Amino acid sequence: MSDRDDQLSFDDVKNEPDPEEADDYWSEPLDAVIQAWESAAEHLRATGRRISALAEELDKALVSHNARMLDRAVAEFGEIAECATRDEFDSLCLKTVELHHRGTGVLNSDDTETPQQSPFVRVIPGWEVTRSRNRGQLQSRHVEGYENHLRQTFAHFQESWAALIDGVLICDFAMIDDEFPKLADLAEEARKAKKLWTEAMRPWLD
Repeated sequence: MSDRDDQLSFDDVKNEPDPEEADDYWSEPLDAVIQAWESAAEHLRATGRRISALAEELDKALVSHNARMLDRAVAEFGEIAECATRDEFDSLCLKTVELHHRGTGVLNSDDTETPQQSPFVRVIPGWEVTRSRNRGQLQSRHVEGYENHLRQTFAHFQESWAALIDGVLICDFAMIDDEFPKLADLAEEARKAKKLWTEAMRPWLD
């Protein structure tokens, strides 16, 4: 378990209802809550698997200099970041809290792992964007830099997404505070790097 102040701990759980009175205390049947919790968690995991697939598509696009494939990968990457809401992560956290209160053992410390926070978001500086507009010829070291930035950005997004899922499943609201804002920043970095790469590679693209 994480030692973050914001994370729920077993000592924080107070006034839990007696299991014999659970049906009267809670508004939803336990089976329905478990089903909703599992469905929400699987939806986030499925998105994580799609992000991994997009990272592979990105690499193929860069290796083959396929601008259309790159456009599609970065566009879908941005859509995932744009469609993700803080509420869906908070909601899953709260469902986890309820399941814990209802005695399901979902927060059993023997079955949970401490989520790992991802690093800070690396950004392309504004002066690089300006310089690229004034550059009259291809410089391979800059193209390589844009490609590395794209790969690192996609990989970082995967890390943040995994940390968010791990965090909500142990009610670590601080992890959501740390990781969720990075999604939009990473999507913006991907768009920025893709634009710079396309401009630099334009003479060599179909």
